[in-house]
Amino acid sequence: MATAAGKVEEFKSAWRQSLAIVPRVFAFLWEVSPTLFVTLVCILLFNAFAPAALAWLTMKVIVDGVVEAATTGSGWFALLVPLGAVFAIWMINAGLSSVDVIVRRLLQQKTEVLESVKLLEKSAALDIAFFETPRFYDQLHQAVNHRWYVHHVANQSLSLLQQAISLVAMLGMLSVLHPVAIAVLLSTALPSLVMQGRFAKRRSEYFDDMTRNSRVQEYLHDLLTSRRSASEVRVFGLARHLLGAFLELATIQVNTFWNRERRILGVDVCLSALSLVGTAVIWVFAVIQAVGSRISLGDLTLVFTASMQCRSQLEGLVNSIGEVFEGVLMASRYFQFIDLDPQSVAGTLATAQSTRPVPRPFARELALRDVGFAYPGSERAVLDGLSFTIPAGAKVAIVGENGAGKTTIVKLLSRLYDPTAGAVLLDGTDLRDFDLNDVRRAVSVVFQDFVRYEFSVADNIGFGDIRAVDDRERIEATARRTGAHDTVAALPQGYDTMLGKTYDEGVDLSGGEWQFLAIARALMSNAEILILDEPTAALDALKEQELYERFAALTENRTVVFISHRFSTVRMADAIVVLEDGRVAESGSHAELVALGGKYAHMYRTQAARYGT
Repeated sequence: MATAAGKVEEFKSAWRQSLAIVPRVFAFLWEVSPTLFVTLVCILLFNAFAPAALAWLTMKVIVDGVVEAATTGSGWFALLVPLGAVFAIWMINAGLSSVDVIVRRLLQQKTEVLESVKLLEKSAALDIAFFETPRFYDQLHQAVNHRWYVHHVANQSLSLLQQAISLVAMLGMLSVLHPVAIAVLLSTALPSLVMQGRFAKRRSEYFDDMTRNSRVQEYLHDLLTSRRSASEVRVFGLARHLLGAFLELATIQVNTFWNRERRILGVDVCLSALSLVGTAVIWVFAVIQAVGSRISLGDLTLVFTASMQCRSQLEGLVNSIGEVFEGVLMASRYFQFIDLDPQSVAGTLATAQSTRPVPRPFARELALRDVGFAYPGSERAVLDGLSFTIPAGAKVAIVGENGAGKTTIVKLLSRLYDPTAGAVLLDGTDLRDFDLNDVRRAVSVVFQDFVRYEFSVADNIGFGDIRAVDDRERIEATARRTGAHDTVAALPQGYDTMLGKTYDEGVDLSGGEWQFLAIARALMSNAEILILDEPTAALDALKEQELYERFAALTENRTVVFISHRFSTVRMADAIVVLEDGRVAESGSHAELVALGGKYAHMYRTQAARYGT
């Protein structure tokens, strides 16, 4: 009994959710275009009353008029008015049908644009901590796949309103037979209404159950079709294995769908039969009434037409209610994403943001004091009691084995995350006490997995300071300073050359050439602090030498933090910090650390021996 009560309460909760979402959907459409929305409602109202008006004119007024003219010889001129009204309704309906198609398509396109804009705005506004959690990707996947239900729900709700108005008008005409006829028709349709709600709930649960399955299918599809993975898939002969995994997941999804739908199908057939029985009962009663001269021939034809249309409209209404209910449950996934609490994931930045600007230039140091950090959803501490200082204007290298916490430090310095313990201080002030956007303007980063923007060369550099993205003179000057200009000059359209394979005219670059653009992008900004995470990983030895010969001039008055595995790079730093297990194992200059004979000296000698130096 408790389980049944729980299901009833769950069903009620779903309907309450529907009642909350539908007004929000209409508000969404109003935001898209009030003019188009009002136009659509006006068309809807005309279309709602038109069927009842046509049925009354053709089946009642005209039929009775013809019978009267035939029996009394009064002539047919009196029928011109109802015939003219029928023709006028047809003409208006034909014209509005064309307008309706255009309005709906235009409103749909505008709605889809706003849906995408709001989704992208929300995604861009969330902290990077969200992007470390699988649950976020499930929510994003559902929001992306179900965003079109926002327009669908609005469309179906308007159609539902039209059907309801039209049904009420038809039921009014059916009452000429007997009020009980209305009760019979409604009672045979009511079970369908209840079951449609349950069907919609089951379909919604299906999408919930299949979210992870669907997302993995998309990942496998991407592996088999992406340029990024094409080479490795072929070299290792992975295609058949990946295709098999895709097919297995797809089969599970299809079987789950069919097992649900076949149960729904059986119930649906029985409910349709029940509805037909109700209509048959009304017809039999109407014939008896006509034979007994209790209703006219026009009334009989009107009852036949009205009962059939009422049954059809009731069936359509019930199906529309089910579709709206199902659509609401789907659209709620979109709104749940839009409504995501920015603080709902551990590790997000504090909501209270300071407006205090970062000092330029900062005078003393950037310091990490007893910093601890663990990524959201993980109990393993990446950093634990880590402390070291980066003097203003110094070049500091951070080295250590993979997993030591080097890239995590980059994320803390650029305030993508805040420490879970301790603090990052700039001239003695916690970074959290400065304006977040100003902190990020003061720090420029070349990440190890930097983005290869498939835009023009100028954009790839100019994105380093979006305010100057159209300043071609400054972009070219930055490219010259970093040594990227010669590469750019050799491209077909120079700085206007489109990069990547998104466009037919796109040109792809080597890994080193892309990295030079990434470095130029970082230097495009006037940031006080430049952070380079493996800055020369994709460069050959000559290019690396060329880059670092330029470094002194490029970063003369800047603080530089770089991470590298190449000790030819590291030894150029003013100070070197060696990490081990999230702590500082050693620190000092290259000469001091080699003389110390510790971990750094061991790593340096190992690499030197490998290269024979």
